[in-house]
Amino acid sequence: MVVYGAGGHGKVVAEILLASRQQIAGFIDDNPALSGSHVLGFPVFTAVWLQQNAGAQIALGIGDNSRRELVANQVASFGGKLIATIHPSAIVARSASVGAGVVIMPGAILNPECRIGDGAVVNSGAIVEHEVCVGRYAHLAPRCVVAGGVQIGDFAQIGIGAVVLPGKRVGNHAVIGAGAVVIDDIPANVVAFGVPARVHSQKSHSN
Repeated sequence: MVVYGAGGHGKVVAEILLASRQQIAGFIDDNPALSGSHVLGFPVFTAVWLQQNAGAQIALGIGDNSRRELVANQVASFGGKLIATIHPSAIVARSASVGAGVVIMPGAILNPECRIGDGAVVNSGAIVEHEVCVGRYAHLAPRCVVAGGVQIGDFAQIGIGAVVLPGKRVGNHAVIGAGAVVIDDIPANVVAFGVPARVHSQKSHSN
């Protein structure tokens, strides 16, 4: 088992695995400057490691949503298996659904019948209420609160401490700023912030 990504996000993912009593062989990182070095005492490999270890278990340690999808596709092309990484302090309802490559960080709460799409991140202390649907490769930042029945689109990002009120929708690739309160649906491909959250700009993306 290795963590793909040796930056700050990857370090957190590695610590989650260690807290879960998992053994890791090290990190993979595309930065040639890190090749052959050590992070948290573990070696850093290049992506060639994937070709040499077909079927290895891979935890996604990439913070950027779009980049995380690219890495997940690369892992799949080499026969790697993406694993969900869940900190033992997280509370995950029995009826919650967690996809491949998901990361659930310390203190997060996933309530009944929520669905977390492949490659999504539920960061430290985030609350995902009942029947929420979080899209693929979305990111819920630390201490945000997503109320019951909310739908979060693919690649969307909910900022630190933001709140999304019950039943609202946040579109694909939308970004909700830190501390915002979403009281209305937010369309795709926009940046919204404030209390209440208002759309302030369009967001460009490569997906």
